[in-house]
Amino acid sequence: MLSGPACRHGQEMMNFLLIGLQDSNELKSLTCASGAWAALLDTAACPTPVAAGLCQSPSDAAAALAALPVAQVLQRLLWSVARMDYNDVQSQKVLGEAASVLRAVTNPRAQPQEQLRKTMDALQQALIGALPGLRNDASPRRLCETLGQDAPLKDVRMALQQCAVDWRRDCG
Repeated sequence: MLSGPACRHGQEMMNFLLIGLQDSNELKSLTCASGAWAALLDTAACPTPVAAGLCQSPSDAAAALAALPVAQVLQRLLWSVARMDYNDVQSQKVLGEAASVLRAVTNPRAQPQEQLRKTMDALQQALIGALPGLRNDASPRRLCETLGQDAPLKDVRMALQQCAVDWRRDCG
């Protein structure tokens, strides 16, 4: 997707999907974009059979993740998740897709240790940017610990929502 003559189209698609993560008030756009990123990153990070007996090796998964703007996705997605309207039904879908994105990009089986460390650094920076003024870093730390334990998606989702709840309580 990111090489050869189609490179420009791949870059345009990534830019389009990044724009979809920008506005936390546009939940339909945020739902679609977060779902697309979750599917793309989950596929890129999955060193398992892909289709018709073809397998993606861990090095292929690492290369695919390295080619994608993971830090930008994390920054925009976490910022929007913290600010979206949790009274809207679609917000729960976005929260689930965001948890899926986080699990995919922090999958230790999909990337070398050094790349994983950079991804975790990007996640911490994205959390700092998304949650300015948070008085206690317990919930972001819990989220990172949950991701490090390869916990079930529902646990990641709950930890992510707690980050937003704590930020709103401290700064809302």
